[in-house]
Amino acid sequence: MMHAGRSLRLLPVALAGALAAAVAAPLAAQSLTLDRVGGALGGTLTLPLQGQPNEAYVVVLDIVEQSTLIPSLGVTLDITDQLAWLSYSVPSFVGVTNGTGSATPTVGIPNDPFFSSLVFRFQAIAGNNPYRASNLVRLTAQAPGTFVPALNQPSVPILGGGTAVAPNNELLFIGGSGPVAQRYRNRTEDWELAGASFGVGLLGQTTGLADGRVLFTGGVDLTGQATNAAAIYDPATQTTTTLTMNFARAGHGASLMGNGRVLVTGGLQAFDLANPLTLLTGIQVTSEIFDPVTNTFTPGPNMLEARALHTSTTLTNGQVLIAGGISLLPIVNIPTVSATAYRFNPATNSFGLPAFFSGARFLHTAAPLSNGRVLLVGGLTLDFTAFLTSGQITDLVIGTRTDCQMFQTGLFGFGTFTTANGMQVGRAGAAVAPLPNGGALIAGGFQLTLDIPNSTFVANATATADVFAQSPLGFTPTGSMAAPRLFPTTINLPDGTIMVVGGGPTDAEIYQR
Repeated sequence: MMHAGRSLRLLPVALAGALAAAVAAPLAAQSLTLDRVGGALGGTLTLPLQGQPNEAYVVVLDIVEQSTLIPSLGVTLDITDQLAWLSYSVPSFVGVTNGTGSATPTVGIPNDPFFSSLVFRFQAIAGNNPYRASNLVRLTAQAPGTFVPALNQPSVPILGGGTAVAPNNELLFIGGSGPVAQRYRNRTEDWELAGASFGVGLLGQTTGLADGRVLFTGGVDLTGQATNAAAIYDPATQTTTTLTMNFARAGHGASLMGNGRVLVTGGLQAFDLANPLTLLTGIQVTSEIFDPVTNTFTPGPNMLEARALHTSTTLTNGQVLIAGGISLLPIVNIPTVSATAYRFNPATNSFGLPAFFSGARFLHTAAPLSNGRVLLVGGLTLDFTAFLTSGQITDLVIGTRTDCQMFQTGLFGFGTFTTANGMQVGRAGAAVAPLPNGGALIAGGFQLTLDIPNSTFVANATATADVFAQSPLGFTPTGSMAAPRLFPTTINLPDGTIMVVGGGPTDAEIYQR
């Protein structure tokens, strides 16, 4: 990308010539935006540009961030123009937008470790008179299959919560460690506070609605009890509306259905944190449905099994897959860990027949894959056999699952599960990000060490990550994160990378596919 021996101060003259040669365009003010796609070492970086139709532009590159006035053009950049000559070494970095105002400047990134230590800055200048400068774009080039720290960290540490996409395609992180919303700008990898929101309690759920609002439901309140509190946060107005569910819930499921409503299922209702045995008697069988038009909750049908700490995943057909969790066997009310899954059909307002998978689990992670299948990742197991005989909590046996289960819809509405083995470590609470090829990135999570007689309860978080593939079915270890993360959050960013944030560490990391 870099060539020595040329003048570093050619920007004003060269750009003025390019702009003068452009076809005249309307002078009406219009924003000039620059985006970013790709940027892996050995790959291609694309900088989609949007301005006015048929206007000249130049994309300027530098590695120094400093406000620079260009008097001859009347614009101020956020970077220097010391490396402006590089623009003229890349044909697509100087040109004219098309009839819709678009251009796609591209450049190859050398597969050279030297570039991985640099942060590149890009800005565009366009116009026929007057001229305009675009937003800043930052890029940390990295090798595929690696994590690098994001350039900035959240204003408030994130643990849980939810995300929404703002109208300008920026990401909003809502709730989590505090009742605030935070805006993340992928173009520059920076954060800012974006107003107050509803704070998501421990074991609460956050669900994005079709209209861009975010629904918060339940969790554990400040007294240590499950709550029926709910709220709607509107990112457009930065306002919160408090609501009330029909039942108190913590460790429940909440998923947006194909009809725009939200299915809320199960969870723990009433329990005493000082007495773990009460967790086994407060598991709910109820469901309720939230209507975003009326902002109300209506009781739904009961599930066939009471369950909590399960997963709830929306399928491509708009139905919801309820899988795993701690359950109570029907009629006998004996606690168990579930190895069943049910689908809720909003058209019939009912739960269908069960599908069975190998290896009961709870506190696992579920993620819809790009081909419509669903991946259940890891989770914890509990063996109640000795406990049911002795009645002693010390006889509970806990473990962490190393396998995953892949669900796919079959003929006549039936579904089947396929077992996939090969993760580096057993994980519960891992983050999962779907990949375009039907695979997934699995990052972080924890293994649980439980020694009740000695009052030892340790969650050993991991920094490892695996890539899941369907053909051949299995896992490939990939680069590790800089720090172990417990219950992290993954976000697929517009540039094709994946951000992992929260889970203990206060920073964020970027994974290059």
